[in-house]
Amino acid sequence: MQRLEVDFEKTGLRSKMLIDYIKSDPFLDQFYKYKPSYDSFPQLIEDRESFNVNREVLSSELLLQHGSYFDAFPELKNNILSLQSEKTFTVTTGHQLCFAGGPMFFLYKIITTINLAKQLKKNHPDYSFVPVYWMASEDHDFEEISTLNVFNKTLKWNQSVKGVTGKIPTASLPPLLDEMIALFGEAPYAAEMKHIIEESYCRELSLADATRHFVLSLFGDEGLVVLDADRKALKELFLPILKDELLNQPSFRLVNKTNDILGENYKIQVLPRAVNLFYLDDQLRERIVQAPDEYYEIVNTELKFSKNIMLDLLEHQPERFSPNVVLRPVYQETILPNLAYIGGPGELAYWLELKAVFDHYGVFYPMLVPRNSAVILSLKQLQKFEALGFTLEDVFKGEAKLIAAYTASLEVGNVHIDDEMKAISHAFFSIGNKLSAVDQTLSGPVSAEHHKLVNSIDHLQKKMMTAVKRKHEVSLSQIKSISQVITHERVPQERLRNFIPYYLKQGKQFIRSLKENLEPFAEKLTVLIEN
Repeated sequence: MQRLEVDFEKTGLRSKMLIDYIKSDPFLDQFYKYKPSYDSFPQLIEDRESFNVNREVLSSELLLQHGSYFDAFPELKNNILSLQSEKTFTVTTGHQLCFAGGPMFFLYKIITTINLAKQLKKNHPDYSFVPVYWMASEDHDFEEISTLNVFNKTLKWNQSVKGVTGKIPTASLPPLLDEMIALFGEAPYAAEMKHIIEESYCRELSLADATRHFVLSLFGDEGLVVLDADRKALKELFLPILKDELLNQPSFRLVNKTNDILGENYKIQVLPRAVNLFYLDDQLRERIVQAPDEYYEIVNTELKFSKNIMLDLLEHQPERFSPNVVLRPVYQETILPNLAYIGGPGELAYWLELKAVFDHYGVFYPMLVPRNSAVILSLKQLQKFEALGFTLEDVFKGEAKLIAAYTASLEVGNVHIDDEMKAISHAFFSIGNKLSAVDQTLSGPVSAEHHKLVNSIDHLQKKMMTAVKRKHEVSLSQIKSISQVITHERVPQERLRNFIPYYLKQGKQFIRSLKENLEPFAEKLTVLIEN
C-alpha cells in the first residue's frame, strides 16, 4: 500500500488536549512526567528500574494463560520468561473485548505497541521490551461491544449479559458467526479468516479466552502478550491500594483536585466516585458505596457488608474486587514493569487526570503514547476525488462542505445576482418613499410585496441548485461515497469499520502493511492507498 500523510489538525481526529500534550503545552506539564518521544526513554528506563514489581507472580500467571500457544508462537514464551529479568520492561495498550476486534483502531493500538517495543530494542539493545495487550475483561458494558460493522452492515450479538464481559460464554455466538461468514463470499482469504473466527469463538468457552485466541492468531508471531488481569494472584499484588481505597477514598479527592485545574481548559473525561471499586460475583459487577453506618453496600443489590467483613473478603477473596476507570491504570502499573501506555485521545485525556493518584500510592507513572491513526482509501477512490478538483486533505471536510464547494465551483454555481437584488431593494425603497408621501399606510403593502419577490427569487435559486445537483448527480454521488469511507455520520473510519474486508483481500499481508506504515510518535495522520 502507498503511504501518504495529512496534518492531524486538518482532520479533526485529535482532541485539543491531545494536540496540546504532543506540543508540550506548559499548562499540562504538571500532569505527566515523560514527553512522548524516543529521547525520553533513557531517563524513563533508568527511573523504572527503581520501581519493583512481582515478576515471579506475573510471569507464572502469564505462563498459565498462554501455555497452549507456545508451540505455535515460540517468541511468546520467550517474552513471558524474559519478564523474570530486571532488564525486561513492557509496553502496553488496553481495549475492550470487541467481537472480531471491533473498529479498526483496535489494530492500530496493538501495532503501535508492537512497533514501539521493536524500536526500543534497537535503541536499547541491553534491555528487552515486551508488547502487552491488556484485555478489559472486567468491563461490564456489553452493549458497547455487542455490535460489529463489516461490509457496511451492522451485526448484533443478541445475548443477555450480567457481570463482566470476560466471562461471557461464547455458546450463543454461532448464529452471528454464520451471518458474518456468509458475507465473505469467494474472497481470496475467506477460508483463512473463517478458520480464525471459528477457532477463536467456537473453540474457546469465554469471551476473554476467545479474544486472546483471535488476537494471537493475528499477532502471536510478534510475541504479543494478551493479559487477563481478572485473576486472584494478580489482585493480591494490588491489595494495599484496594484496602486504602475502601477505607480512606483518596482517589476521589485527588482526581477532583486535578479536574478543577484541567477543567479550566479542557473537557473532563472521568469523574471519580467516592469509592472507585466494583464488587464482583457470579454474573455481577456493581459499584461499592459506603453507607453512613460504616457499612458497605453493593448498588442494585441487597448486599450489605460491615467494614470488618468487607476487609476480610478483600484479604481472602481479592478477586471479588474490581478497579473502575480511575484505578484500573494504577492496577496495571502495579503488576507490570511498564514503560509506556499506548492509548487513544479519550484514554490519554483521563490518564492525565490520574498522576496525583499514582504519586499518592508511589506507583510508577508511564509515558503516555498516542496510538497511531490511519485512513484507508483505494487508489480508484483517491483518483476520482482528485479528478473532481479536490486534494487529499479536502476529504476530511465532510460531505456537506464538499458538496457545497463542488457546486460552487461549477459555472452555473457561480451565477450570482447580488447586484440585481440590490437594484430590486433600491427600487422598492424608492417606490415606498414615493407612495408613503401620498399615503403612509401604503409603506406596509410595498414592504410585503418586496418580501414576496425576494422569497420567489430565493425559491428560483433553490430550483437552480437542485437542477445543478441533478445534472451532476454522478459526481455528487462519488463525493458522498468517498466522504463516507472516511467518516459516516461524524464517526471516523477507524472508529466504525472493521478490518476484515481488507484482510479477506490481502490476508496477513494487510497486517504486515500496517506494521510497515504505522510509526510510533507519528506527527501526521497516515493515509494508506490500496492499489
